[in-house]
Amino acid sequence: MGATPNDTAGQGDLTHWLARPASAGGLVAALLIWLSGGQMLLWRFLDVAPWWAYALGTAATLLIVGGVLRAMRGFPGGPSRGTLLTCILIALILLVLGGEGRFFYANVDWQVRFAVLHDMGVNPWPFVYTHRPVPDVLRAPIGMFLAPALVFKAFGPRAADIALLVQNALMIGIVLALSSMLFATRRSRIVALVVFLVFSGMDAIGDLLINGAMSSHMEDWANIQYSSTVTLAFWVPQHALAGWIGAVGYMLWRREQWPLIAFLALLPMTALWSPLGLMGAMPFAALAGVRTLLARRLTVSDIAVPAMSSLMAIPGLFYMGAAGDDVGLRVIALPFTQWATFQALETWPFLIPLLLAGSSARFGCDTLWLAFAWLMLIPIVQIGWSIDFMMRGSITALAIVAAMVADKIAEGGAVRTWLLAVLAIGSLTGLSEIRRAFLFPAAPQVRCTFFKAWDQNFAVFPKGSYLAPLPQMPALIRPAHPALASAQEPARCWDGQWPSPLNLDNDPSGGKNGVK
Repeated sequence: MGATPNDTAGQGDLTHWLARPASAGGLVAALLIWLSGGQMLLWRFLDVAPWWAYALGTAATLLIVGGVLRAMRGFPGGPSRGTLLTCILIALILLVLGGEGRFFYANVDWQVRFAVLHDMGVNPWPFVYTHRPVPDVLRAPIGMFLAPALVFKAFGPRAADIALLVQNALMIGIVLALSSMLFATRRSRIVALVVFLVFSGMDAIGDLLINGAMSSHMEDWANIQYSSTVTLAFWVPQHALAGWIGAVGYMLWRREQWPLIAFLALLPMTALWSPLGLMGAMPFAALAGVRTLLARRLTVSDIAVPAMSSLMAIPGLFYMGAAGDDVGLRVIALPFTQWATFQALETWPFLIPLLLAGSSARFGCDTLWLAFAWLMLIPIVQIGWSIDFMMRGSITALAIVAAMVADKIAEGGAVRTWLLAVLAIGSLTGLSEIRRAFLFPAAPQVRCTFFKAWDQNFAVFPKGSYLAPLPQMPALIRPAHPALASAQEPARCWDGQWPSPLNLDNDPSGGKNGVK
């Protein structure tokens, strides 16, 4: 039977609805409201704000959103509704395969993250850990966990898992949809999406050269790392989101598709999700500010609204900077051979062709040179005990480079074949991450506290990046009467095995089953 006139009309209505643009201002407002709400939830998590502070915070949020929406009038419309829904679906699939929702395997970092979510869900706010002689406050970039922890309290751990997945998929989907505005045609948008999803350095070659084989987590081949898109989504979506917001905001501003105020107002709010991701966006924010000043286009709103956004973030910045003696900044003496070999496989195969064609770069040669300089320098900068600053501070620059690569591939020409070959080799990194989703069991529920979960795979590392002794918390954000979280631990953190890709090459079983 053929389609009836009503069926045809319904399909036409749906097609028309999907083709209509979503409001770019509305999408930015949604991000601002959610991120600002997270700032106020932190106040409640620490119980450091009187009732009227929440009223002021709500009023400030409305003023920030209103200022951004007013400034965005007259700018090009947003992505189509169909594009928005597609981007949310892609983000959802990516995060599900990365272990969120616990439908598939999750990498071992999630042992700690699920434990943090568990602790925030089962303990009254505020609380302190009692595992050590001095009570410890959970002090970490917990922006991603605050709303799901409330869901945990109301509906239990399984609902919290789904809430975390939905929250992250919606936010990353919105950012992807906004980024589609950078590309004028459907073909260029598809090319850009594919390039972004497979974007990575040639880790497979590095792994073969150094280790003689492709390992389970091949990005470790040089003992320093720039993470692929898939790795970021699977291992550290909160850091990825902060860095990608910075990249998309900068590029949309540079293409004059939204105002400076929209870019700058979002940035401070991301600190509670990833201060390192925010740091990686700051050089591009500085470049945007300098260019605006030189062009004499800076307005009062460009200063006032981001300043208000920064004020909202101040308690969070104090919180994350508390007891930071073990998280200091230092320059490390990285051997030149290690640095040069790493860059030769990770960045130069993209950057050198782009620099040779820099005069045609849509985002400006200064943007490309800034990304080049930043990616060359940050491997020698360390914050804390690990290379996290390098891995997370590079997110914004790498996303901008990926957009430039997508442009060159869409344009064609001699450089296209080279870039496609580099991307094909780089795609093996993401594929190896996805492969684990189908090889290993789904992530189990974590029942132990942060302390025991950390010791399953990270016992040799200090816990200072997640904890601050209560007496060392600044008075502004120090809980006055925190509850005492029980130090009693279950016999097992989780049921069954949880293989680690970091151990698989020496121990195929993964060696970790939740017993310590």
